[in-house]
Amino acid sequence: MLNRRLKILQFNTNFKQGGIQRHILDLTEHLRSQGHHVTLAGTPNVWGNADIDSDFEDVALSEVSSSEASVVSRVQAAFRCSKVLRSIIKKRGIDIVHSHETAPAIVARLALRTSSIPKVITYHGSAPERTQQFAKVSRFCANFVVSPSQTTLQQLIEFGVPSERTKVLGLGVDAKPKPSAPEVARIREDLGLLPDDRLCLSLSRLDFQKGIDVMIEVAAKVLPVHPNVVFAVGGTGPLADEVSGWAEKAGVSDRFKFLGSVSDVENYLGAADVFLLTSRWEALPISIVEAFRAGVPVIATDCGGVAELVNDNVGRLCRVGDVDQLASAIGEVMGNQALRDRLAAGALEKSTSSRFDPDTVHRAFESFYLDMLAKN
Repeated sequence: MLNRRLKILQFNTNFKQGGIQRHILDLTEHLRSQGHHVTLAGTPNVWGNADIDSDFEDVALSEVSSSEASVVSRVQAAFRCSKVLRSIIKKRGIDIVHSHETAPAIVARLALRTSSIPKVITYHGSAPERTQQFAKVSRFCANFVVSPSQTTLQQLIEFGVPSERTKVLGLGVDAKPKPSAPEVARIREDLGLLPDDRLCLSLSRLDFQKGIDVMIEVAAKVLPVHPNVVFAVGGTGPLADEVSGWAEKAGVSDRFKFLGSVSDVENYLGAADVFLLTSRWEALPISIVEAFRAGVPVIATDCGGVAELVNDNVGRLCRVGDVDQLASAIGEVMGNQALRDRLAAGALEKSTSSRFDPDTVHRAFESFYLDMLAKN
């Protein structure tokens, strides 16, 4: 394995708030702390732009990934972006290009079509109907495919990605501060919770992937039987203007709260009795690990690598889109304090796994990069 300082490009479609972006930024912070030079590139947004990071490069990847643009305009945008990227790689002397999502991987392939610079792509999960497409892009646009979940990598292998070109690299999640008891009490008061009320919390982007529509249906099943439950979702997203209307139409708006963007995650988790994830697809959600560390039982859908995290020792795993099973699981856990306590203890124990430890995971990425370059 080589032992030298690297120049790495972390390449993503955009730098909005999100789990992928957070993973990139956490990994970047570690690599920089070890003396490596990391350039971030993609469409700028609140979590990544030249004003907050002098090593950020603007590449208009949103024009490549836009679902509203024609195929011709997206292809033209890909070639424009590849020209910009080629210039960045030359200017900064990049050793490795690490793409996240398919648009940056395609652009990197175009930019490096005559270069031997290694190309990596991380599979963060995708809609089931897009898995085969992701596998095809991975085969032709990357030397290596990594993912935090063996389950999700296996999906790509079944669609033709050679297993020897895949690697599981964990998801380092930084520990949150301890919750503040006064803030926890304030949150429960602001949500209108009485002492015997139970909070079912979700921290999710408001988009189709996260199944907020399913969550509202679940609430409509739960509340007539367990009227002391309150549902709350922290997050923003493209469906932000619609979800409140869905809750009102379902007749649950008085017990279903949309919190908007949440910064003090530790205090909301401290206020929660159960963490709920109703996603249609995932790889390995950061939010579940955060719930484990807070000692909050997790009820989640069996998508991507979620089954690698959630079992009957820490919560309940339910079929994707199965409203009745999700509602039954919430009722079971919310209605039994002894069960919640046992699941909370299991969640805390699982949170100590090295696969979530930032230092362990990020050092594994560093070793992976160095080893890949040594073999290149």
